[in-house]
Amino acid sequence: MKITLQNRYPAQTFKGAEPVRLINILQKLRQTKPEDSEMTDIFIKEISKNKNIAEKSVKKYLTKGSNALVFETPDGKILKLTLGNHFPMNRPVESFDVPVYEHRKIGKVHYYLEEKLYQHGLSDVFVEEIKDSIRKKGYRPFDIYDGDINQIGLSKEGKLYLLDPECAKYKTIFHALFDKIKRILIKK
Repeated sequence: MKITLQNRYPAQTFKGAEPVRLINILQKLRQTKPEDSEMTDIFIKEISKNKNIAEKSVKKYLTKGSNALVFETPDGKILKLTLGNHFPMNRPVESFDVPVYEHRKIGKVHYYLEEKLYQHGLSDVFVEEIKDSIRKKGYRPFDIYDGDINQIGLSKEGKLYLLDPECAKYKTIFHALFDKIKRILIKK
């Protein structure tokens, strides 16, 4: 059985084939999506402080989340801008998370460059596989339901990943504190 890979994010707005600077598309989004202007204003203000990121080329605006904007870069990666850390309680990136190639923080904004994943051909069995991966790492699945293939994706190499880090949370606040102390001690 052959699985055809399909982009997880359908491009919603972005005309023209030429890549555009990130700061320019944020300014355009500010004008065309007034309902998101408060969030977009914060992104513009913070991103303007870092020329390397402000000048980053994007070819598509893909979608938005409650505190995030998602773009595709000309080299086929996913660029996410989020208000605050995308990982709950600053948990580390785990093996079940989408690979993060680059992460920077600029004021309130976090910038993530991630692998582009695909969803075509995924089924309920894959959702259970991700949930098991989350549990094996000591977290609890959150906001990922049976058959919820929108939260998972497949890499070009066929590895399954969780798309939304918010779906894997510490079991309790004590688990989060213990993990943070453990990471500090390991660094020393």
